[in-house]
Amino acid sequence: DERAFADAASPAELFPLHCAAFANDAKRIRELLASVVDIDANALDGAGHTALHVAALRMAIGAVKTLCADARVDVNATSARGWSALRLAIHSRTRACARAIWIERERRRKATVEASAPALMEAISRMPDFELACGWRFGSRALAPLIKMCVPRDEYAISAVGGKLRVDGELRGVDAERSAKTLMPRWHRGKFSLIIDRGGGSEAKIWFVDHVKREVFNALECADGGGGGKGDDAGESSAVSLTEEQKIELELDAMFLDGAGKRKVKTEGFTFAPARGWMSRRASAWVKGRKTEVWDASAKVIREKLMPGGGYKLDGSFEEYIESASAARDNIVRVKPVGGTFHGDDDNDDDDPSGLNAYRDTTKQKKPPKTRNVSARCWLVRDFPLSVRHLSSILDVLSHANKSAKHVNRAVKYWCDNHDELFPVKIQVPLMFTIYAQLQFKDYKALTTVERDEKIASGFFDIPSDYARRSIDDVMTELDEKMMRDIDLLEAAAANIESDASDDDDETVEMKKMRDELQRVMRRGDGADFANDYEDDDEDDDEDDDEDD
Repeated sequence: DERAFADAASPAELFPLHCAAFANDAKRIRELLASVVDIDANALDGAGHTALHVAALRMAIGAVKTLCADARVDVNATSARGWSALRLAIHSRTRACARAIWIERERRRKATVEASAPALMEAISRMPDFELACGWRFGSRALAPLIKMCVPRDEYAISAVGGKLRVDGELRGVDAERSAKTLMPRWHRGKFSLIIDRGGGSEAKIWFVDHVKREVFNALECADGGGGGKGDDAGESSAVSLTEEQKIELELDAMFLDGAGKRKVKTEGFTFAPARGWMSRRASAWVKGRKTEVWDASAKVIREKLMPGGGYKLDGSFEEYIESASAARDNIVRVKPVGGTFHGDDDNDDDDPSGLNAYRDTTKQKKPPKTRNVSARCWLVRDFPLSVRHLSSILDVLSHANKSAKHVNRAVKYWCDNHDELFPVKIQVPLMFTIYAQLQFKDYKALTTVERDEKIASGFFDIPSDYARRSIDDVMTELDEKMMRDIDLLEAAAANIESDASDDDDETVEMKKMRDELQRVMRRGDGADFANDYEDDDEDDDEDDDEDD
């Protein structure tokens, strides 16, 4: 029978594509992909790897390139132990293989972005004509004083008319120059607009309009190193344009410096249900004159750092490689409880050759790592003029200016699939273990036909004709340089927090106040569930929480 045949077949017969990848036989790989119509290009072999994983482990650059060239091969596929071929190539220090896989991943990512743009345009075209304000702020129970001092609030004005969408805001990011002389980053403000207007054409564009520099560029344009589309003033930039090869090499340098290990947040017991108030009644609250249902999403989380275990026999035959899977090492897992340091296999000093740990106190046993409850909260209203899917499309656009919007949109898309009839007029989502973002949508106004025509006639959705057109390559080069400066400043700030601050003469009163507050918080190791706290006393709310009768 089939089972007996499978038992009798050799690994090379069961997994011919993997065997060809193991042998770095690009010709055989092409023949198999062309001749076997129903071939599973992403099947896992007896060791739990796809053919692309095998090629990466064997440093078989010819096989890697051939597999990546076939659209059926998933370059993001993970092995049975959760590793992508790219991470295994980095782990084996094979730059050529990592380069080929990364280039193909980026090419497919850009193609996905371009393919999703028309769907975004179609979703926006179905929106009613309206104006809406989106309040955005950050908060934290643990770091509340610092958050209030360092992180500003912002409010985005959203307008949609006949398939056109415009988002106006001011918060731009970290001000590198002002951050240089203070412990905590300073936020830079500058008016900008995000404008979507297909203008009757088929090409999707999201124009980022910088009203400070009087520049504009297409946020959906994929950087290709071509440097085309520059405005007359683009040459005034001091940034040096990088070639495509230089950008690839910089990305690879960063990946190899970071290593193959990955950090992940493990979740358990995820729930999404109505919040309970007094006498376990379903909680409700008034938000800007609308009575809302309060829902909570919660889960237990713990941070882990993983490294590939390895141990596969790669210098023998394909059969020996398959057989070695039973003795291969498991992933190296280091767990970091909140408020602690990573511990795991690296903490096991039984094999320490120095003997310095031979007389350690065996009564001190490791405690299981603490988990933390993290929660999101949303205030949902029924029969809102907009749907939650409209909100998801708005956040897709807003994420081009505020990267945290992408994080919030993950939660919104979950609600899209499960509670499309409810609209979240207020959302609170944890960004980190102690810091959350809170969004509130208010001042909704449906536009009349006259107001709609006036907005269009006034050129509200038009790109300013006197603004310089920039290419995405110029913009990204400047942003990359600024990001590196900001990272250096933030790393220096973190070093100051952990230091003894011996150079007190140069420390301002504000810096000392912030440092003392951070050190006080960092000394707290009680594992308190800060993310479970909510600030429901927003001044925009009409009433406090109450319960349904």
